[in-house]
Amino acid sequence: MHSKIGTSTSDLAPIYLVPWDPDSQEHVDRMKLQRIACGWKVEQVESWRDPQRMGENGLHWVVLHPDHPETPSRLEKHFAAYPDEVEPLRDTCKMILGRPHKSDPLIPLFSPVGHIGLDSVTPKPEMETSLSNGVLSLMNFYISTALQGLGLGGVSLKYCEKMAREEFDAKAITLETISNDECREDSPRRIAMKRPIQKVTNQDWYSRRGYRVYASKEVAWVDIDETGKEWPVRSSFLRKDLV
Repeated sequence: MHSKIGTSTSDLAPIYLVPWDPDSQEHVDRMKLQRIACGWKVEQVESWRDPQRMGENGLHWVVLHPDHPETPSRLEKHFAAYPDEVEPLRDTCKMILGRPHKSDPLIPLFSPVGHIGLDSVTPKPEMETSLSNGVLSLMNFYISTALQGLGLGGVSLKYCEKMAREEFDAKAITLETISNDECREDSPRRIAMKRPIQKVTNQDWYSRRGYRVYASKEVAWVDIDETGKEWPVRSSFLRKDLV
């Protein structure tokens, strides 16, 4: 999905989305590098290849638009932090969520600075994911740590929603994220895991963008601190109606 706003370079969308190609070793290797930078799920990347081929997963790269005035300086920051990502990728994916994808001949090469997933099948019934019912789920969202705080996450989410609505006829998007309770300053788990106090929690970040909590899970996953103690983590499920 290549998104342009207006005609002048100052009006260009700062990002566009390119499907992840599960049959490209270069795409797979780059995804592993970004999951290492993200901090988790690098061991799951190989298992994402078949669902992406089958149209169950809709993982996309977040790419800075080459004509946007801020792109050169932002890429410089990203490459300085992640020099292993300097080599550009080719837009080689042929199908995404069961639909054909054609690369833009004007942008054959790209350097992703993050990724975002829009899945039509998930293993969690709480997410209510169903393409036939018009519900897609946001998964595996990451923006380069070197570029966080610049608004790229919000723009990426906006264009993911636009793509869900216009290209896949989605009526709603759901997601799962860590509950606000786990991020409090006095949270024993946060203290034990030595996690920083967030200025804005994940749940609040999505809430500001129109997502509303509709369910929670007491033990979504388990963190293990440096002493070996296990800490069950509570999650929240959020939904945004697109129509």
